[in-house]
Amino acid sequence: MRKGLMSIVLAMGLCAAAPAGTGRVVGKLTPAGRAVRVGAVERVPPTIMKLLDKTHWGRLDEARGSYVVDNLKPGTYDLAVETKAGRIEGVVLRVRGEAGQAVYDLEPATGAIATQRFDIEQYLEEGQAVSDEERAKIIRTKLRVDKLIDRVTKLTKVSRFIDKVRPLWVHGTRQRAVVLVELTRDRAFYASKGGEAIWRVETWPFVWMSDVWHKPRKGLRVWQRLRLQGDAWSRLGYVFDPRLGGVEVVAGKDTTLDVAVPATLPAGLGKVPAK
Repeated sequence: MRKGLMSIVLAMGLCAAAPAGTGRVVGKLTPAGRAVRVGAVERVPPTIMKLLDKTHWGRLDEARGSYVVDNLKPGTYDLAVETKAGRIEGVVLRVRGEAGQAVYDLEPATGAIATQRFDIEQYLEEGQAVSDEERAKIIRTKLRVDKLIDRVTKLTKVSRFIDKVRPLWVHGTRQRAVVLVELTRDRAFYASKGGEAIWRVETWPFVWMSDVWHKPRKGLRVWQRLRLQGDAWSRLGYVFDPRLGGVEVVAGKDTTLDVAVPATLPAGLGKVPAK
């Protein structure tokens, strides 16, 4: 009985009524104890020189993993979860005209690809069975994923200032795609103070035209931009995960998002602390 009473009190503390006109994001972070802070990122249009995004930090019961981020104006937010190793931040990846179309999400580091509204049966003989590997190959071919990756790879070799360019996530259809890209400069550069690194994460848009993936000059967006000294750069842990993006907040209502927090930051999704 005592244990049940304590649970009810905790729930009441986390679920206090929100002010009129605002909503909340609530949920559980599992396993409990891995996260140290959680918040909702409000995306604000940046200036040429400065990112203006704002993180609204919430309340977290580390022992139970329950959290609530309240007093949020209606709109779309990205969840941010901080662990002792660093930050996992959501990001919205969408392309124009994707509603009703076959859509895919690719993690380049692992090769994992997921689809929505993709009917693979139209490419198979009646009763034909395919392995997971064959299925992935059909998806990558029919949705032009491999051609897009080839195009991105060629573009990563163009920059003279940036040392490393790598795709973190790809989202798209047969006609349009957006690639989440990490750019790093950790060699010495003019006006650097020694041991500095420049790190940037941005999205590149692509359009399929005349049997080629084209990268328009407009549509690029920078999600994070940091310039850090060597020690701070080595310790930095900052990854992006689209599965935590696009959280819709409605006035007077709770939006629930439960998150499985990884034991270590996924290196394929951004910068992880040096060992």
